[in-house]
Amino acid sequence: MNINGYHFRTIWPDPEDNKSVYIIDQRQLPHQFVIESLTNVNDAITAIKDMHVRGAGLIGATAGFGMYLAAIKAPDHDVDKELEAAAIRLNKSRPTAKNLSWAVERVLDATKKVSKGVEKKKAAYATACEIADEDAAFCKQIGLHGLELIAAISKKKKGEPVNILTHCNAGWLAFVDYGSATAPIYAARDAGIAVHVWVDETRPWNQGAKLTAWELQQEDIANTLITDNTGGHLMQQGLVDIVIVGSDRTTHTGDVANKIGTYLKALAAHDNNIPFYVALPSSTFDWELEHGAQISIEQRSGDEITWISGMDDTTGKITTVRLVATGTKAVNYSFDVTPARLISGLITERGIVQANKEAIHALFPDKKTQVRHGIIMTPTEHRHSIRKNSLHLLDYLIIDQNGLQTIYSMGRTLDVSENGLKLETTKKISKGDTLLITVGLEDDLVDLRGEVVHTEILDGFHITGIEFIDISADGRRIFKKYAEAFRSLQTNNS
Repeated sequence: MNINGYHFRTIWPDPEDNKSVYIIDQRQLPHQFVIESLTNVNDAITAIKDMHVRGAGLIGATAGFGMYLAAIKAPDHDVDKELEAAAIRLNKSRPTAKNLSWAVERVLDATKKVSKGVEKKKAAYATACEIADEDAAFCKQIGLHGLELIAAISKKKKGEPVNILTHCNAGWLAFVDYGSATAPIYAARDAGIAVHVWVDETRPWNQGAKLTAWELQQEDIANTLITDNTGGHLMQQGLVDIVIVGSDRTTHTGDVANKIGTYLKALAAHDNNIPFYVALPSSTFDWELEHGAQISIEQRSGDEITWISGMDDTTGKITTVRLVATGTKAVNYSFDVTPARLISGLITERGIVQANKEAIHALFPDKKTQVRHGIIMTPTEHRHSIRKNSLHLLDYLIIDQNGLQTIYSMGRTLDVSENGLKLETTKKISKGDTLLITVGLEDDLVDLRGEVVHTEILDGFHITGIEFIDISADGRRIFKKYAEAFRSLQTNNS
């Protein structure tokens, strides 16, 4: 995002020597714009735990760079040991956001693939940068998919401003760039669509008041600050067209943990027939937890409720004052869980998906763990679970002609020959697109790359003919085996 005309990410390595990492200290916003330097894993843990950084995506990126900082401080012969210790400490810094442990594990996996200490440090740095770059790219894609929702409402309102309600801060400051819930808003603005945002103050840290409103002001987007309890009234009065919030952890069955108060907004939206969407990158999905009730909900100090900070206009200094009588007890839950039944859809980098297990798994078939009937299987175990004498199109990835858009989905094989196949898809594919496809027969898996040479419409679905242009001799042999098996299945079924 641009701040006073300059582009900033929320986290970035020192461009001179890469031995330190810079963040924006969000505790000082909106009154002061302070850049802080992290030089070791302890700094990263403090930044996460004490809310110098917050938001699912940014917590993950900070954890990734925290692992890198732990690696470069370690002796070359002891990198693995130091990283394992750092991983345990980072994972304990905040319990709810899934991105944290996801990023830590990603760096650990990358460093275990090389043997020398120097190479491990390089791998940690490269992976941390990949996590940050991917977070920004995914959020941009979320914006493009969410734009479709806002554009449809704008058309229905004949160009009148679309009123969007959001909760907490799921903006640029919560990620590396663009944000999740705000990304569709920025995309709509860029598309010339009039928007107005109702901003929940979001007690007790006031991320809405301090961060979201400030972000939107920097981007010159119309917004109005409201108390956390106002949203339901606005919905009853017809002043909210859509609710878009973020997520700190979403189960693979569609339950969403987000900032405390999100559940109440979902209930109000449901009662008033207002669409309620959750925007999140795939790194926020938890592929193991079946139910939102299993998510660990962070409890923070009650002092965050009984005290409040702000700027004294007289002195120009940030001051903290007590809100309640001395001795008042307070409980401070940071998150609540919104059940999937209250969610209109999940806006991800791969598209908008229904908040249920079947739809989520269909959109993300490539994840490292495949959850089937409550059993978590590794890719190898999944490969061996393929039924014998049956042909499977496991998943496919579509890359458009610009190389920018990607769509993951599950497909259903309709016809197979030695050189190609026809497949039914839920997304439109055009001639010239590239298709990356994984197919399986018995215990064989093969990845193939082909060019789409023609498309045709059949029964309302897009049936795409693929002619593979770079299959190896081994690939042709295996594909011939698939074709023979498929024809055999067709004969037996008839």
